Amino acid sequence: MNASRKSQLALLSMASLCTGLAAQAAQWKTETTDNGAITVKTNISSRKDESGSSVPLIEYVATTTTDNVSMERYISVVKDVSKHKAILNEKDVRLLNTVSDNEWLVYYYFDTPWPVPDADVVAKMVLAQDVAEKKSVFTLTAAPTLFKKTSVKRHSYYNVTYEFRDLGSGRVEATTTAKISPAIEVPQWMIRQAFPESAAEGLRNIVKLARQK
Repeated sequence: MNASRKSQLALLSMASLCTGLAAQAAQWKTETTDNGAITVKTNISSRKDESGSSVPLIEYVATTTTDNVSMERYISVVKDVSKHKAILNEKDVRLLNTVSDNEWLVYYYFDTPWPVPDADVVAKMVLAQDVAEKKSVFTLTAAPTLFKKTSVKRHSYYNVTYEFRDLGSGRVEATTTAKISPAIEVPQWMIRQAFPESAAEGLRNIVKLARQK
C-alpha cells in the first residue's frame, strides 16, 4: 500500500479502533517528518455524537515554514478546488457551488482500497482574512445534507482548516488542522503506522503546488 493510501486511511477512517482508547485520557503526540521541516501533533480521543453515543475524535495539527513562497500563492492554490485532488490524492473532487468570493461548497469522494469501504464528504469552505495579523484561514465544515446522498457512507463530523501566516521577508507559516469523526472503519494496525505521514502529506502537497505557481 503506498503512502497516499495509508494517509487517506488514517485521516478518514479511524473510527472503529478507538473503543479501548476512548476510556483513556487524551494525549497529544508530537513528531517531525521531512527532515524536521514539518511538525505534526496528533491525538485520538472521543466525543459525544448527536445521539449521545461516544464516538472517536481524531485530531491533528501539521505545521511548516517556507521561504520564497508568498501567502497569495497559498491562497490561490486552496481557492482552486480542482487542485484539491492533488492535495488529498483523491480522484473525485468537485466544486458544487460558489456561494461568494469567499465561500464554496465542495465534495470529496474517498476511494479507499479494499477491504475498507469508500466514503464521501460534503463541506462548506470559507475563507477568512485578517489583514492586521497577516493571516488567511480556509475552514472546511461538514454539510452532509447539502448534496444528494450517494451509495457510500458520508462524514457528518469533518472540520479541516488551512491557515497561512505571512512572517515577512518572504517567509510563510502554513498549518493544516483537522477534527474528524470518520464514517468508515479500519483495522487498528493500519492507523498505528500512518502517523506522522498521514497528517503531513496534505500540507506537503499544498507547499509543492504553491511553489509551482
